[in-house]
Amino acid sequence: MNRRQLVGAGVILPFMLMTRPLWARAKLNEDVSVVDEAALTELLGLSLPDLDGTAVSLRDAIDGRLAIINFWASWCAPCVREMPALDALHKKQESVNVVGIGLDTVANIEAFARKTPVSYPLLTAGAGKISLMRKLGNPKGGLPFTLVLDSKARPLATILGEIEMDGLAAFARRHA
Repeated sequence: MNRRQLVGAGVILPFMLMTRPLWARAKLNEDVSVVDEAALTELLGLSLPDLDGTAVSLRDAIDGRLAIINFWASWCAPCVREMPALDALHKKQESVNVVGIGLDTVANIEAFARKTPVSYPLLTAGAGKISLMRKLGNPKGGLPFTLVLDSKARPLATILGEIEMDGLAAFARRHA
């Protein structure tokens, strides 16, 4: 290794160790003490429009099953990457209900849904619900953010970042 390569490695290696690799997936955080009860009550009380403009009660959308509430946006690459896997989980495990809450414009969500249809409900909340999402265990407001609720709508886990899907599927099987 010549001097130039050695210096380059000395600069790049620490940077690589300090940043999370793009291919890394977020793990479930089962410490739900960060989920504010009042914020969860507010979330469950919301009625958000679906892609047809029909108001959907979030409590009704959960439907007494294990719920995976996924906050996402069409411009968020990790959000978009995880949606086909969330769709597959929704189709495969009948005891699991996935709900997508788009923190984006209605037009962007509609355009996305035409290109990448999913079988679970996509509700539109716009950027106005970012402050609520922060109180649900995501203080930085990053996307994607996922909240897992049991059949009685009690928090079981949060996930900030792109989901490690095998781990989520196994978690869902254990708790459904």
